[in-house]
Amino acid sequence: MLETAVCELDTRGCVRRWGAAAERVFGFTEDEAVGRLLPMVPFDLRDEILERVRAAADGESASEHSTVWCRNDGSPLEVAVSVAHLGRNGNGPTVALIARDISERRLEQAQLEAYAKDVRESFGRELLRARELERSYFHTVRALAAAVEAKDGYTGAHIQRVHAIGLLLARAIAPGEADDPQLAYGFLLHDIGKLSVPDAVLKKPGPLTDSEWLLMRTHPEAGARILDAVPFLDRAVDVVLHHHERWDGRGYPAGLEEDGIPLWARIFAVADTVDAITSDRPYRKGRPLEQAVTEIVARAGTQFDPDCATALGDLDHGAVRAVVASGS
Repeated sequence: MLETAVCELDTRGCVRRWGAAAERVFGFTEDEAVGRLLPMVPFDLRDEILERVRAAADGESASEHSTVWCRNDGSPLEVAVSVAHLGRNGNGPTVALIARDISERRLEQAQLEAYAKDVRESFGRELLRARELERSYFHTVRALAAAVEAKDGYTGAHIQRVHAIGLLLARAIAPGEADDPQLAYGFLLHDIGKLSVPDAVLKKPGPLTDSEWLLMRTHPEAGARILDAVPFLDRAVDVVLHHHERWDGRGYPAGLEEDGIPLWARIFAVADTVDAITSDRPYRKGRPLEQAVTEIVARAGTQFDPDCATALGDLDHGAVRAVVASGS
């Protein structure tokens, strides 16, 4: 508990009465203090406190202020000081001087400030490490996506376009999740399972046979197996595994339907189809964006999530067209 010293002074600053608390705070006994001129106040601060004493004797009020005085042994002591008029007695006007020992409180505050500084610095270090880790994650994802690009040059341009279109849709449909790095990772890595598909099937210029088509349809599960052991891609796998599911349950590989399909995969399915319709293929030319939007909206409730299809129709088509036209 912090002590509060109280003593009585005359207008010259001489001690008239010295309480037990004052002795405990400042270390001067009553015999050592009474009759002396402000024994606990350093010489360079005495004029200031004497002005306050005289002002209080004249009835003026003054706010408490913090200062550093001295104990009897010369050690500094931080106190909060106030003065108050007591009245007159046979020896003239007197003033009560109240000094609260706030040194321990200041020490506690200093400790709290030091702790807060440590917390801030620790948070800053952790944030820096988290950002460095996130950068390393991004570079890992880009390296994986580059492996898919190396497998199929067409797929490389496709990866960048569907990533951009998918983010536009995600910001409209699920803005609270659109900045989640795993969303972007899933979009970038959606076709990573094609690394397991033979080139003869993947790059075949014409229609696939039934057996080739069955082999191609294994790529979502193959992609999920590739990413399964990567902990920072656990939600990204939703897109990789389920981006070929259909709203009516007739998709693959799991035959999920409606809200049973992860939202990110539903969003991506629309973005993927936009790019598929508008892109040039070896066996046909790409169609205009407006036709792609009309076709996707027409398939709402069968192939596509109706909300995702509607969101595509409501998007700024200029922004989508810019992605489509960029070719990358």
